[in-house]
Amino acid sequence: MKKVDRFIIWICSKFTSSEIEQIIQGLSDILADRNPDVKPKDDFKQKHPNYRNFFVDPESPLTTPPKSTPKLNYKDLLVKYEKENGRHLQPVNPKKPEAKTPQNSICKICSAPAQYLYYNNGKKRSQLKCKVCGSLNQLYPRHRIRTKYFCPHCGHALYLWKERKDVSIYKCDNDKCPVFLSNKVNLNFAEKLLAKIKSSQFKLRYQFREYHFTNEQMIHSAPQKSSSLFDIRKSLNTLCLILTFHISTAISARKTAFILKNVFSIPCSYQTVLNYAQSAAYYCHKFNFAHKGDVDDTQAGDETYIKVSGKNNYTFLFISSKSRKITAYHVDETRDTLPATIAMNEAVRTALPNQNITLVTDGNPSYLAGIHFINQSLSPNLTHKKVIGLQNLDSESEEFRPFKQLIERLNRTYKFHTKSACGFNTKNGAIALTTLFVTHYNFLRPHCGLRNSVPIPLKNLQDIDTLQGKWAEILQMSFSLN
Repeated sequence: MKKVDRFIIWICSKFTSSEIEQIIQGLSDILADRNPDVKPKDDFKQKHPNYRNFFVDPESPLTTPPKSTPKLNYKDLLVKYEKENGRHLQPVNPKKPEAKTPQNSICKICSAPAQYLYYNNGKKRSQLKCKVCGSLNQLYPRHRIRTKYFCPHCGHALYLWKERKDVSIYKCDNDKCPVFLSNKVNLNFAEKLLAKIKSSQFKLRYQFREYHFTNEQMIHSAPQKSSSLFDIRKSLNTLCLILTFHISTAISARKTAFILKNVFSIPCSYQTVLNYAQSAAYYCHKFNFAHKGDVDDTQAGDETYIKVSGKNNYTFLFISSKSRKITAYHVDETRDTLPATIAMNEAVRTALPNQNITLVTDGNPSYLAGIHFINQSLSPNLTHKKVIGLQNLDSESEEFRPFKQLIERLNRTYKFHTKSACGFNTKNGAIALTTLFVTHYNFLRPHCGLRNSVPIPLKNLQDIDTLQGKWAEILQMSFSLN
């Protein structure tokens, strides 16, 4: 059932006949442009579905020009010549030794060897002619291709279309490229008319984005070291109780301070709870990276937003499909290619040298662009699969939908643990809580899909029964990493 039909049924169930007549009259006024305050939704995008439809081409470009196969075969031509003339075609027999062509010469049209080639421009001796097919070949071609990349579909050289500080965009300008012809055919009549005026608003040709990310930019978000845990005024047990209530049970800082004061008789302010959590996050971040271990062949990733100083920031999370452990947790102000690349690079950091990894994400083009950068610059073997929308409209979305649901459940769990914060005043506070959440999720939280086991079991934590005891052991283990 279409949404318009469902909307009609909903109107009939909510309004009387007289009210529906008033609704129809009001809609008629809007359609007749008699109500200047209300306008119908612009249907330009529906009429032009390919208008400004940005996406990243999944195929990586070629770094060497494809070897063109000869159009003719000199052996077939020799057989044809013999049938037509009744005799063999004799090789070239130059009288002067300097007139002999180089032995490694070959005709580019029919692949005839050097014995059937001869110089065609006298003493210059820079042009060869084939005696079999009659084509001309340059012995030393003057025009050499200087491009870095070639189109994977037609083999045409890509030209530098746009260049910015962090990215260079290359485009294929071959009018016979199958990608260009296919995209051009997919345009409807209205789009073809608009393309004659604004052809740049339609992505018809193959493009490749070469990003220039440096090692200084490819740094995973990490909490800053505010103060040493050795300088705190409370005991280690109090600190672990704070982490148990504030992180493991997702209680707000004010409620945590209230429980400590009224249940355990430990005077503590909510600001002290936040300060202690940020101090512990600095050590837990290194603990998370050091004990992450190997990763699975298939991982799912997504980004979810959090509020920092009233503005949207984004947390990129990646989770392994079998072990259920979080492999990356990067916090950034944008959803661009750089933060997505940082998260994916960390997700595959501990992969085996020859391991083939598949990353499942949504349709955000930043992921595919980042995978192109990682495969070319950092040399792992990554494959990207995307799941679009809430319904399985293609075979790829249907096959990898379970992995997308896995990361969506992780997002809901992460939202539950950050909801009590009601936003963050600083980015460091958001990174600290995210880091401690990952520590709790990977090492302390039992998972029903793992038979109530944790994603990353540690021997040092198996004999400890209480959460605060496990937090204490994790902090002591993290101290040895500094």
